[in-house]
Amino acid sequence: MTQPEQQRRFAQPGSRVPAVPPAEPGYGALVLDRLARQVCRTAGVEWSCIFVRDRKDPRAVIAAAGQGVPWDLLGARYGIDEGLIADVLAGSGPLAVEDYCELLEPFDWSEARGAPGVAVPIAWDGQVAAVLSAASADPTRAFGPEDVMLLAELAELAAAALEHTEGREQISELMQAHVVALSAAMDMRDRRTARHSEDVVRLSLAVGELLHLETTSLLELEFAARLHDVGKIRVPDAVLHKPGPLDHTEYDVIRCHAAWGAETLATIPGLQAVAAVVRFHHERWDGTGYPDGLRGARIPLASRIICVCDAYAAMTADRPYRLAMVRGEALSEVVEGSGSQFDPMVVSALTQAVEAAV
Repeated sequence: MTQPEQQRRFAQPGSRVPAVPPAEPGYGALVLDRLARQVCRTAGVEWSCIFVRDRKDPRAVIAAAGQGVPWDLLGARYGIDEGLIADVLAGSGPLAVEDYCELLEPFDWSEARGAPGVAVPIAWDGQVAAVLSAASADPTRAFGPEDVMLLAELAELAAAALEHTEGREQISELMQAHVVALSAAMDMRDRRTARHSEDVVRLSLAVGELLHLETTSLLELEFAARLHDVGKIRVPDAVLHKPGPLDHTEYDVIRCHAAWGAETLATIPGLQAVAAVVRFHHERWDGTGYPDGLRGARIPLASRIICVCDAYAAMTADRPYRLAMVRGEALSEVVEGSGSQFDPMVVSALTQAVEAAV
């Protein structure tokens, strides 16, 4: 390597190392990161590194996670036929070496020269998909059968966790494909509705972050905000594109869009939670909303967020029968509805988000 050894940064046990490089997020970054730390603690070693097959390039292997190893090793790519790691990936079984650098080749790390190391396969679906390696800074350490068995047990646990993670990610990819398709259908049906949904997504995510929603909840919020009006696809053109205010009959038809949208989304695997958020996004804090008349905290938080952001976005956009309100006027309207139409906590967060964007 061209970097002086004293300038290297190291992935120390307990540090938040990005276990999988951005180009390859699908191998369960947190699973691999935790495994690397657990190997060091359980096996009593200073260094561990996990190599995974690159699913986008069958001829490549990635150093995906590690503890104690140089940061510039993490994310490095190897040819599938390079070094001893390739032998383990090819099915040779566990491998002990007297020099850890033999496992890391062609990566050059002088501190690991002469350090005893071991590598064990991580396999699922009948294929070795990753390799778990460990090494000791003590040159007198010998990895015996018990050490190899311990690492093999950790590898089995990792394989089960990674297989589960990969299955969830495949479902997530399918969910996103459905979201994209439904968003495109909304855009084709009514461009104005699609633009409005983008505004609601932006505002909802800003509010969700201020309310410290977790990553999974933010993703559900984003999907629901993007698709909160998907039920309008079933609304007749004469009502959906009417240039003026709706009469009572037409308004009753429009009111069905929340339930219609939820019905559509509930049929898509993985989007059931999003469907519930969409169903309730027109419920009111005081219980006078629709379609079910839920009150207060019985309304899902994501629905309460979308309710406020939907109203603000609608007020600040031009409509065929009126011009957009200015920001301050729209915020005043939202604040006036706090405690009746809207959750006061969400109104406060929206106000903060809008003022921060000025």
